[in-house]
Amino acid sequence: MKTNIAALRERKDIGCVLLSAAVTADQVASKASAAAGVELPLAAGAIKTAAGRTALWLTPRSWLIRCSVEEESNLAGALNAAFPDKLAHAVGFTDALCWLELSELGALDLLTEGGFVSFERNGIPVGHAKRTLIAQVAVIVAREGDSVWLVAVERSRAQYFVNWLSAAVQFREC
Repeated sequence: MKTNIAALRERKDIGCVLLSAAVTADQVASKASAAAGVELPLAAGAIKTAAGRTALWLTPRSWLIRCSVEEESNLAGALNAAFPDKLAHAVGFTDALCWLELSELGALDLLTEGGFVSFERNGIPVGHAKRTLIAQVAVIVAREGDSVWLVAVERSRAQYFVNWLSAAVQFREC
């Protein structure tokens, strides 16, 4: 039986940098990982965490690196300095995304109601992420815990997405 209770809050403390490579990941991963201070995952859906940073695999040649908002500029600068040959390029991405945290038992039901979390039998395991559509909005869904999910949505679509969430579920205020 699906539950209709979940907790929602915006995570204004999350900053991020988008790193894109012009070459295959194996040609830049080691140097980029050293510059980022976190190992870049090389498999779909994988997440790696170290020293307060989290790297999410987006595509075979791109990663989203979560950090504090205050670190965004320095992190992008360190990554770009590591690649003066422009084999990889980092750009601050904090302003482009709104991070929402969904938690409690109804969070999974809510995420699967508006789209699909995964076709896999066990869904997205804790410590993994997936790019998908929910309510016709492109999002990145990261499973932080058994009933804790982070959803990154383009800031321009955030209000629409929150309105859709509000119509679909009853929230407990955080």
